[in-house]
Formats: sequence, C-alpha cells, structure tokens
Amino acid sequence: MASYVVQSGDTLFLIAERFNTTMEELQRLNNIENPNILFVGQQLTVPDTGADPQTNSESESQTTSASESLATPASNLEVNLNQATIQYSNMINQLAGNRPSSTRIVSGLLYILTLDQQTYRRGQPVRMILYKVNISNRSIILRYNTGQRFEFIVRRASDNAEVWRYSRGRGFSQQTGTVTIRPNQYAIYQYTWNQNSNLGRPVVGGEFILEAFNVAQGLRNVPIRLRFRIQGGIVTPTPTTPPSIQCTGDNQVRNPGFESWVDSMRPRNWSSSNVRRTNISHRGNYAAEMGWNAQQGSTLSQEFAITPGSNSRISFWVAEDVEGSRAGNFTLGVQAIFRNRQGDVVGVAPQGPFSPAVIEDEAYEQFTFTTGRIAGTAVTAEIVFTFTPRTGNVSRIRIDDVDFRCLSL
Repeated sequence: MASYVVQSGDTLFLIAERFNTTMEELQRLNNIENPNILFVGQQLTVPDTGADPQTNSESESQTTSASESLATPASNLEVNLNQATIQYSNMINQLAGNRPSSTRIVSGLLYILTLDQQTYRRGQPVRMILYKVNISNRSIILRYNTGQRFEFIVRRASDNAEVWRYSRGRGFSQQTGTVTIRPNQYAIYQYTWNQNSNLGRPVVGGEFILEAFNVAQGLRNVPIRLRFRIQGGIVTPTPTTPPSIQCTGDNQVRNPGFESWVDSMRPRNWSSSNVRRTNISHRGNYAAEMGWNAQQGSTLSQEFAITPGSNSRISFWVAEDVEGSRAGNFTLGVQAIFRNRQGDVVGVAPQGPFSPAVIEDEAYEQFTFTTGRIAGTAVTAEIVFTFTPRTGNVSRIRIDDVDFRCLSL
C-alpha cells in the first residue's frame, strides 16, 4: 500500500479514479464513514500502483522517487532559492502569511518552515508547521522506511545541543510507505511543542534553533532551520502583560461563548490551530470545534489577567462530534498556566487528559475544576485546550462557554 495527501479540489471519487480503484475500497482502507468529507493535508492509504496516478499511460520516468535528483522547477532548470522565493512568493505568502518562516529547496521540493511567533514566554505552546511543496513539473513519490513522515528538533543556539526531539519516546509503524505530491501541491505536517525537554522538564529561556526534516529515503539528513527565542531569567515586562485585577467573581475570559470570529477558523481573542466555527453550540449561535482535521492536533488558548494569590474555578462545556457510529480515538487535555510579570511560569493547574469514554457523544456536558491557591506573584492565567488524535481517529471536540472566576483570596 501507499499513502496519498489530499489536495484542494480532491474528492474521494477523483482519488479512486487516479489510483484505479473504487470509492468503496478507499473507504474500507481508511475507515471513512462519510465519503463526502475529506480534508486538505489528510493522508489516505491507497493502492501502491508504483506510477504517477494522474498519468498511468505515461512513461515510468514521469514518476520520480525522492532519492533521485529533482532540483528542477517547472520553468527554470537552474533556479536557486532566491529565485524560487520570488517565483513562488504568492504560495509562500499564502502558507506562511506574516508568521516567522524560512525556506529551502531540496530535490524538487520547496520546504517552508513556520512558527506562530518569534518570541515565546516560558511554558507557552510553540506551534510549528512544515510544508513540502512540489515545485517540479512531475509528481514526486516520497518513500519512507517506517510510519514516521517528519522530524522536528529544537537545539540551543549557544552550543547546538539538542533540547527536544519529536520522535523521542514515540513509536512508529515499521511498515514502509509512500506519499505522492503532485506539481504545485503540498503536504502539511504540524506539531505543538509544550516546551518540555527530552527529559520532561521545562526548558530554560534563551535562543533556540528549530530544525525540521523530511525523513523520506535520500532526504532524511537535510534540515531546514528557523531561529526563535524563549523568554527567561530577568526579562523586562512587556506592555502587553495585563495588570492584575481584584477578585470580583466575574468571568475573566473574553469571548467565552465563541460568538465573535475573525473568520471561520479564528475565534476572536483566542489563539487557535486546526479549529473551526460550528453552529452546534451549547448556548448562543456558535461554538469552537477542535480537530477540524480529525487526524491532526489542535490547540485553543487565551491569556487574561487574574488576582494574585487567589483560588479560582475553571469550567467549560464540551461535546464529542462523532463521525457516524465510530468511536473516537483521542485525548483532550486542559491546563491553566500562571505567569508572573516577567512572563515566567509560576504555576500550572492541569486536568486530564480526557478520553472519549468520559466525553458525551454529541451532547454538551460541563467540566469544572478549581485551581487551588495561585502563586502570589502570578498576574496572568492562560487556559490551554489540547486535542491529540490517535491512530484512526475520526472524532472532533466542541468547546463552548469557557469560564474562569476568582472564588476567594
């Protein structure tokens, strides 16, 4: 079997035609309940035809493996990175936007590595995305020795020492596989790092380098790098740090019911990834649905001012969006991260992770917990929801009416 990354405009019928198979067979191979629902970037198991699925009548030379030299963009045999950056600037801007990013060309693929910001507070989630864009004039087949498709490594900039590695402690299928990327299409790989080191300890602030690798045969030792910073030690407070507040008992969360959105993927006042707006809400018109692509991780977070030294209550309403009658395979973690005026983490109140067994199917249920006595130096709290899918997951999570209230001093 091989793997195929769903692209914009794909349908299950068109994919079945390309690989000389049936929709029913693709549904069986990928446990797809609803053939009308596919996601850009979703990876499907398909029959291993060993040839370009778009052009079965063409010669075998039209199918190029990753180990072959393919540094030939469609319109320029000698294009270098600067020229490619100009030539593909629209695509780079579309994918990276205003986020920090770096680019590199490797064997016909334009790598784009992005972070959601350049400087992070200690304990703040670091969201990283690697795009593999096919800028050649032929389909590229990437061949993998295991189920692993990418690698992320964080190194300390001062001495290049490894701090964290994505694959450390993870198990991957030992079955070989392939991913086919057509010209001008791309595959997406993303992960959110919690700033814990390989030893499970929070990292100390400083300058860091993120390395990303495509682990396909012949390409696994070619990195793309992006520098970033984690605040630590004595840091001058930034103007964006809100002042502490009095214990009034009011809800401190802004837009708690997700009624206001910048667009269909971004709730106002919240930081989010792989989230969409849904009108299936607990109350009001909308809620936030995590795991829009059910096979990719999702985060939803907001930071706000709190009362130092207080005891507070956190509550939210949650429901599992079930696909047909199939059980989900995921975890939902919730935590409140407390920071002082320097942006350093001074406390964490974690809950979960929760499995599908404890979350109601399609019906909203309220989860509530208290933080205990918050550190007297804490001036902000950040509520962070983390949706982590596991193998074969098709479920999503709906979140609504998030509440954070000071109970007492």
